[in-house]
Amino acid sequence: MPNPFFNGGHVQPEAFVGRKAELRRIFSALDTAHTGQLQSIAVVGPRRIGKSSLLFYVAHRFAQHLATPQNYRFAYVDLQKASSKTLDSLLIKILAELGAPKNAKTMPLAKFEDAVVALKAKGRLPVILLDEFEELTQKPEVFTNDLYDSWRALMNASAAAFITASRASLGDLAQAERYTSPFFNIFTYLTLGELTADDAEELTRRGATCDRPFSDGERNNMFLLGENHPYKLQLAGRMIYDAKADGEPVDWDKLRDEFESQLRQVDLKLNLPRKARALYEKSKAPMKSAAKSTIQQFVKAWIDRMTGQ
Repeated sequence: MPNPFFNGGHVQPEAFVGRKAELRRIFSALDTAHTGQLQSIAVVGPRRIGKSSLLFYVAHRFAQHLATPQNYRFAYVDLQKASSKTLDSLLIKILAELGAPKNAKTMPLAKFEDAVVALKAKGRLPVILLDEFEELTQKPEVFTNDLYDSWRALMNASAAAFITASRASLGDLAQAERYTSPFFNIFTYLTLGELTADDAEELTRRGATCDRPFSDGERNNMFLLGENHPYKLQLAGRMIYDAKADGEPVDWDKLRDEFESQLRQVDLKLNLPRKARALYEKSKAPMKSAAKSTIQQFVKAWIDRMTGQ
């Protein structure tokens, strides 16, 4: 297996790890084809926490989680792309992703509503996933209350469900731009945080099965760098994999410096988890694993540097 770690944008569905509780909540809200009701979800969390990866996974792996996936149509839209910068292009893009393309250069809201309602009439429930939702609310002159009122009408009729991803809550985004549409107050919120310990462990295990297998010590150091943060873990794994290219021992001081530099570029920082010191103390005891010296070397150097010793 080549480098199994990726930190540039959303991960592909086959590389997605964890988020079991969040996926259960999302698909429980959507798995209502028998009642005809659809609930909408607003995913909220800081940058680089995995919101895009979660939405992209939902859009491409829904068949594994829904009882009757044939009754749904999913449309994932990255609102940062040029194809989403005007109202017409956004609505045309959504319909194309839902499998209801319209050969038109313009798309009035009434025609968009009709096309979505027509899908439901055919027994297909549209789910519209809008990533980077701030891209819409920051352009109130383009995406007006009329758009959100139209979408709210579709939600009221259970003709469509929306899943959004944003750093701030939809209510806060609406207030910042003085939107008054009731669209913003109908969502159930899902706050996305760091990975669970089990999910983080699952991610580090990928290093053990790649073509440059990570030792136990290298996997522990990956975890110490990344903690339970998905972006940090992916970055740490990628950098360790790259550092092993020539078969020489990893230069941990150099890697740590480069890791911190990369984090600063995306407004993240390297933390010193409390368990790092505990892990170092534990590594002083007799250990059967070859990881002992690697853990000691890395953690002690890290602690000494962070505490100025």
